[in-house]
Order: sequence, then structure tokens, then C-alpha cells
Amino acid sequence: MPDARSRCGAIRIKSAARQKATKPEPGARPVKAKAKRGRPSKQEQARRGDPRELLLDAVHEVMVAKNSIDVSVAEIAERAGQSPAVVQYHFGGKAGLLQALMRRGADRSVAQLSDLIRMDLSPERKIAAHIRGLVKAYYQAPYVYALFRYLSDSAPEGEEEAVFREFAQPIVEFYDSVLAQGYAEGVFKKVSSMHMYMMVVGASDHIFARRRLLPALFGVDEITDEERRNYSDFLTEMVLKGLRR
Repeated sequence: MPDARSRCGAIRIKSAARQKATKPEPGARPVKAKAKRGRPSKQEQARRGDPRELLLDAVHEVMVAKNSIDVSVAEIAERAGQSPAVVQYHFGGKAGLLQALMRRGADRSVAQLSDLIRMDLSPERKIAAHIRGLVKAYYQAPYVYALFRYLSDSAPEGEEEAVFREFAQPIVEFYDSVLAQGYAEGVFKKVSSMHMYMMVVGASDHIFARRRLLPALFGVDEITDEERRNYSDFLTEMVLKGLRR
């Protein structure tokens, strides 16, 4: 049986052999570590930012800049600093990305409408807050109606109604609730939710969706934030005058 001195000598020999094996020969090229493949770690994703949110922000920015929903995956990926393949990986393609963008906006809108319904406010103040929020949403994302039409027109046969219910029904339900409250309190006339939807949503969208007309017709080159607020006030006043008894 080897003594302690023999065992220590064996350990030193093995250690030296390992160091020699890992030490590159003189003049040899250093071996590069292989890049890790596959999905980045959670730490790496946190450092870069969530690629899904980066892509959603990028497609929003590109569509606003181009004033069109006709954008390419290459444009979106370049704006996000991502590979076009990442769009396919996370969303299944451009159609899935556009649907996710619309759904993100709709989810925020539904949450805001639900909060507004529950607030202890007069029906007039609820309508005013809603109109101002809606106009601001279209000001920030003027492509919304065009994207809504694209999603409904491109939906598989028989699934158009599902698109309408997901993205438009929450607004109709909000009108049902607030108009009923106003009528019950003797503040509003009896008004159809359909008329309310066409009036408010149409007026909120049209000025931004057709803003290319403004320079030729009105000499307005750009809708400023001040103009947006003035338009919100005007539309709110017109709608409330039409609702009151």
C-alpha cells in the first residue's frame, strides 16, 4: 500500500499532465469557445430585453413612421435589433405579430374600460374620460382601424365575428353600461349603443387615419398634441350635447 508521500507525488504528476495538455503549443492558434446555441438564458433575455416586447414596439414604430400597416418582417426586425427568424419563432410570422400587437392594445383598453365602469363617477364624466382616452389612443397609434380591418378581412371564413367580439365588443359593452346609467339617472336620452359606437369611434379614428388629407384641405401639416387635446374637447362637447335630455 503506497504511503502518503507516494500519493502526493502521484497527484503532482497528474496535475502537471493536465496543465501541459491544456497549454497551447507555441505558435498554435487559440481555440475559440463555441457560441451557445438555442434559446438565451433568462439572465441574457433580461439584459437584452424581452424580444416579444421589442418586436411589438418595433412594428408599432414602423407603422407609425410609414403611416401604413404594409410593413415587412425585415423592417420590423431591423428596428428591433433582432433577426427576422425571431419573428417566426415568437409569433409564427408577421400575421401573428400584428395580431399580438392589436391584442396588446385591446387588453389595455379593456382594463381601462372596466376600471372606468366601476368608478363612482357620473355618466357624463365617464363618457368624457372615454372619449379623451380613445382620441389619445388613435393619436398614438393611427393605424389601429386599418389593422382591425386587415385582421377581420384576413380571418378564416366564419371567424370574422370572433375578431369583432375580441376587439370591438368591449367598447359596445361600455356604451351599454354608461348609456343605461345615464338614462336611469335622467341625464341622457335613450340612445342606441350602435349609434354611439359609430359616432365616437368613427370620429376618434378618422382624423388620424386620414391625416394625409389635412394639408390639402385645411393647411394642417401635422396634428400636434395641442390640436389633439382641442379635438378631444370639441368631440366630447358635441357628444355630450347630443346625449343630454
